[in-house]
Amino acid sequence: MVSVKEFRDHATQHLRTSEPIIVMRGATPAGVFLPWDESMLPPEIVKKAMYDRLVHQLQEQMGQLDVSEEEVLADFEAYRKDRH
Repeated sequence: MVSVKEFRDHATQHLRTSEPIIVMRGATPAGVFLPWDESMLPPEIVKKAMYDRLVHQLQEQMGQLDVSEEEVLADFEAYRKDRH
């Protein structure tokens, strides 16, 4: 177990470990780092899981802000036009 500060300050060292790490915020677990071995899961499963999680988080945020997908896409388009 390590604190959030310890994990942040020594992330490179922690990412090289072969042991799982519980990251603590005070007395409460904030997250878990599980070392990754490429042979553990096929990349397709990992990509799908990451995509599904991202979609879920975006849908939640859009719902909280009462923003539609069309509004987000229009905002991206307007930003892209303004950059040029």
